[in-house]
Amino acid sequence: MNRKLTTLALASVIAITAGCATTGGERDYSKSLYLRGQFAWWDALPEYKVKKVDNELYRTEVELKADGQPYEFKFGDANWTSGTNCGYLSEEDKDVQLNKPVKANCSAVFENFRFTPPETGTYGFYFDVRGETPEIYINEASSRRGSYLPRPLTPPGIRFRTTAVHDWL
Repeated sequence: MNRKLTTLALASVIAITAGCATTGGERDYSKSLYLRGQFAWWDALPEYKVKKVDNELYRTEVELKADGQPYEFKFGDANWTSGTNCGYLSEEDKDVQLNKPVKANCSAVFENFRFTPPETGTYGFYFDVRGETPEIYINEASSRRGSYLPRPLTPPGIRFRTTAVHDWL
């Protein structure tokens, strides 16, 4: 009797762990992840669904007004599912600055990021899962249509001269 119970228990454990096996490969967040925040009344709107721009790098854009008040936001799916409800990891990651990646916790509940735009305009919001811990960062959206690459980081105090990009590019 004891041997039968042991065999049955072992068979159950094997069946359960076989069902938990992963198929490998990266997860495609472009199918379910949205930028959600005060600018969209926290809804998962189609215009704020992320797009894949590189391996494990996703982006969306939003127009923000610079009124001196921070916008609160997160990356999340339509149902706020644990594992895709991404807020800040620690207090030092809460306030996001342009071109400065911060770490995300994708099992967050109340940990909303905050961003105060320095000027009114369109900003690119990035969700980066290339490393061990997800990161988010924000940059000013490029004026060049179709360009989703982040602008290079510029050391403080150094300014580069840029030229206008025309609509025909």
